[in-house]
Amino acid sequence: MGLPATLLDALSTRDAANKLRALDEAGELTRLIPELEAGRGFKQPELHFYTVLDHSLAAVAAFDAAIGEGEDGRELRQAMDWIDLDEALGREVEDLPLTTLTRLAALLHDVAKPETAVFADGRLRFPRHGPRGAELMRERLPQLGFGPGATDFVTRLIRYHLRPNELVRSWPPTDRAMRRFVADLDGHVLPLMLLNVADGMATRGPGYTRENFRRHCAFVNYVVARALGAVDEGETPLLTGYDVMRELHLESGRLVGAVLTSVRRAQEAGTVSNRDEAMALARAIVARSKQQGEGPGP
Repeated sequence: MGLPATLLDALSTRDAANKLRALDEAGELTRLIPELEAGRGFKQPELHFYTVLDHSLAAVAAFDAAIGEGEDGRELRQAMDWIDLDEALGREVEDLPLTTLTRLAALLHDVAKPETAVFADGRLRFPRHGPRGAELMRERLPQLGFGPGATDFVTRLIRYHLRPNELVRSWPPTDRAMRRFVADLDGHVLPLMLLNVADGMATRGPGYTRENFRRHCAFVNYVVARALGAVDEGETPLLTGYDVMRELHLESGRLVGAVLTSVRRAQEAGTVSNRDEAMALARAIVARSKQQGEGPGP
């Protein structure tokens, strides 16, 4: 199944938010991704300027502003002048640039908010809306024609889009926390942190100030640098999530995560030392899981 040309065209330009709005006005956006409809008109707590769907579209616009050629883009590049941002985001997963896939993650990062909404202590909250959104999109994205690698990339960003907040709560993050952060994201820390910026900008809307953006850029720079340092200090993982899905014919999900975690622990312990040994261990874990009836569920 080929990817919908209208959606892909919209996500492939720096004017993505406006093109997505045009798709929405034509009824095409929620026809392709019905889960977005519940966010239309869904009001959020006071901190949020937009309803859920409008926030999601604003996040796409904010992402493009942050990596664009305007004031936001210049300031971000200045804060991270040790990275070639365009080269890093120009990399591809299954022939799709990371910019395109990160825009899709920005559009979908809060897709499960309406479903998970609860009142607690007199406030509206959305517990585990990241993981739930990832589960929903693990089913939807393959139906749209996205391959396992692209689906895994997007759903990781959705699942962990609030993870930077956890780093802040335990500031400064330990090396172990940073290594776990990198592993959970399969190394895609920069796109996740740019999604975090876009989410913050779209949350406050016009109330998001230049000083907010400046501080956010410094935070992103720190986390990305620490993440790269944590990876450099440790061993390069023998397997990636895409390796496991491709060679063991799995869809992204908990089983893939469990396999990667087990293989990494074995690598750190020295019980596996090369890719062949790592893949043999991965096959054994999957076989044992299937024997126990767990299967490669979402």
